[in-house]
Amino acid sequence: MGNVMNILVLNDFPVCPVTHGGKVRIYNVYKNVAQKYPVKYLCFGDGESIEEKQISENFSEIKIPKQRIHRWIIKIAYKAFGRSMDDLVALYIASHNRMLNKAIERHVAKSSVIILSHPYMYPAVKPFLKDQFVIYEAHNVEYSLKKSFLSGSALSRVILNRLWSVEKTLVNHCDICFTTSGNDKQTICSQYGVEPSKIIVAPNGVNPEIYPSKFEAGQFEEEKVTPSPLVVFLGSGHYPNVEAARIISQEIAPKMPDVYFLICGSVCWSVQDETRPKNVGLAYMISEDEKVELFRVADVAINPMMSGSGTNIKMLDFMAAGLPVVTTPIGARGLNIEDSVHGLICSVNEFPREIHCLLNNSELYRSISENERRVIEENYDWKKISTLMIRAIPEN
Repeated sequence: MGNVMNILVLNDFPVCPVTHGGKVRIYNVYKNVAQKYPVKYLCFGDGESIEEKQISENFSEIKIPKQRIHRWIIKIAYKAFGRSMDDLVALYIASHNRMLNKAIERHVAKSSVIILSHPYMYPAVKPFLKDQFVIYEAHNVEYSLKKSFLSGSALSRVILNRLWSVEKTLVNHCDICFTTSGNDKQTICSQYGVEPSKIIVAPNGVNPEIYPSKFEAGQFEEEKVTPSPLVVFLGSGHYPNVEAARIISQEIAPKMPDVYFLICGSVCWSVQDETRPKNVGLAYMISEDEKVELFRVADVAINPMMSGSGTNIKMLDFMAAGLPVVTTPIGARGLNIEDSVHGLICSVNEFPREIHCLLNNSELYRSISENERRVIEENYDWKKISTLMIRAIPEN
């Protein structure tokens, strides 16, 4: 395998464009890892031929076209389940893609370290593994996450059983496993019978330097862009985010007509045809620069999540911006934060009261803003997280 230690990362979706939590993690982690070791990222793409793209120095993405039957099954699965099932389709069909198999065989042979970012490509990779160091990067406990929103139909049970088997095999056969939280570590240990020493917590993170702190001199006074206080929620089209967006429109905003709620991100496409109050707006896709500016002028962020696994990168963005957040316990899961210190953690029916509390208590507002920014700088900086992960990879 040569003297240079090459890393091959496999996943079912491309990194670019960097539009949601999973992509944000992959982009930031491996851009930093690539400063020490060359990284190839192998995934499915939507083109007609193999595409290779340089993401950053020593970090490149190789996209393998989906077969016609793969695309067809994705469409059928979406109609059957009413949401994206791309990853679960890949779990079944990836190993039958000859072009992918050839690419896996070629790149595995050149690599010292194989990282499964999500478990969905593992059945396709497993036959080609020899003496490589294998890492499972568990963004979530995938079985638990999928079980939370798949119905109890016979087909759902078959799919979940397959996912449970693959994730269990991977986490038991890999050399180390990264989880994004201590909660996920505990779940994987109990669910799959894994020794805790095998699992390393590498949390999700943020680049705090992109957010000018709200509590720096001259920055803390809010710049009003709406006549009402502005409360923001950011999310991808991932089902737990869709559920949270509906809660904002149906349960929170109607009780707070004096506040304007702005829902941002690809989650908007999933709720755009649904009835919503006049004080709820949709911003759809926003750029990184637009996000930074939005957080600068917003008053409060909210995260009314009711399901999900792993940790919410949106929470880290809110906190890095010094934007006080009101969240459910599930929205705060896996983060080293304390109620009334780094945010307000409560049930959905308490959101109106807690939002008003933040808006009307400047001392509490400033305290939370300062504390959450501090905990980000100390624990959730992508550079520090990537360094932790690099140290877990053996030199030879």
